[in-house]
Amino acid sequence: MRDAVTNAYIPKEWETVNCPVCNSDKYSEYEKFGSDLQYTYVKCSQCSLIFTNPRPKYDQDYIDCCYSSYYQYAENLTVENLNSVRESSLQTFKEEIDYISKYDTHKTSVLDIGSAMGTFLLAAENYYPKRIGLDVSEQMAAFVEKNIGVRVYIKQFDEFEHEKFSLIHMSHVIEHIPDPNSWISKANELLVDEGVLVINVPNKFGLSYRLQHLFYKLKLKKQFSSCWNDPARTPDHLYEPTIKSFKYLLSNSNFEIVDYYTYSRKDPASNKSFISKLMNRRLYLGSNITFITKKKKA
Repeated sequence: MRDAVTNAYIPKEWETVNCPVCNSDKYSEYEKFGSDLQYTYVKCSQCSLIFTNPRPKYDQDYIDCCYSSYYQYAENLTVENLNSVRESSLQTFKEEIDYISKYDTHKTSVLDIGSAMGTFLLAAENYYPKRIGLDVSEQMAAFVEKNIGVRVYIKQFDEFEHEKFSLIHMSHVIEHIPDPNSWISKANELLVDEGVLVINVPNKFGLSYRLQHLFYKLKLKKQFSSCWNDPARTPDHLYEPTIKSFKYLLSNSNFEIVDYYTYSRKDPASNKSFISKLMNRRLYLGSNITFITKKKKA
């Protein structure tokens, strides 16, 4: 719920959790954030995941507070937005699908989780005869179905039942849910043998985040992002992925990592220049991470 005066989010209940990836109860404080530094990121001692602890209880009130602006944005969508959204334009997703689809030997059907305005689904039009989306916003789903002609289900992924896919795409969505292991398990269930799972997430140990954290430790900056000065801001990322932690997550599943790299939104495959390849495929310092994995044969 929101405070009537400050509009600040006030959790009805807090919960202390183990690491969402490896379940370790060993961690140390990493940094504080929020308008009053009311939230704490800790670092897992085993897998190096950065996660909120304690965190607001993951209930409908929390979900509604996190995504109220997302719902409102959906109400004002136009087709022109598909090309104008800076971080996820149609051109960006066209470059991504052109690269990641090469790993899919079947190319029969694709599921996009957190499909939003359907930009990825539109980009995949010439690669997959069947495309399906999942989202939390009925407005977004209606926009996609009307303007792109693709079915979007309003369903939590771990509760979704469907025939199998050859590609499942999760872009900047898994860090919003409390149990990533349940989603990896569900992906395994819904993929054909040697089907491809692509996960895009923020890279908490990317260069920009490392510099921000250094400023925080030197007490030159109270928190890593100016948006957290807004008391209405709700911590929608329950954890901040790192390469080590997500390698751990995927190595304990039925998936083989066939490619991974960091990237910028301007170069989603990190292959446009020597500098991009050095920064993102050798040093892994980009602000986002892509993991391309294949489901192992039964």
